[in-house]
Amino acid sequence: MGNKNKNTILNNYGQSAVEYILLLSVISVITFSVINSKKFKDFIGKDSGFFAAIRSQIEFSYRHGFAGKSENDQSDNNYSSFHETYYNYEENQSRFFSGADPYP
Repeated sequence: MGNKNKNTILNNYGQSAVEYILLLSVISVITFSVINSKKFKDFIGKDSGFFAAIRSQIEFSYRHGFAGKSENDQSDNNYSSFHETYYNYEENQSRFFSGADPYP
């Protein structure tokens, strides 16, 4: 009787291990099929629109010091005038502040 119980316990553990291995293999196959699909590569691939939009925003923010997109960039490479980071053209004033009275 004891020998029969021992075999059923070993079989249950073996079956669980096989089920986990099969489950892992099915998940791996699904993951690889999604990653290698054309739609996924178009969205997250090397020249995707998703990363192009992020790149445009980061480049503009790095250059000008405030949020925007490269498509809205009206400046040129001539830095002889005020820079947008320091001077707000719309309000005609500097973005920085100072005290109302001069420092003694």
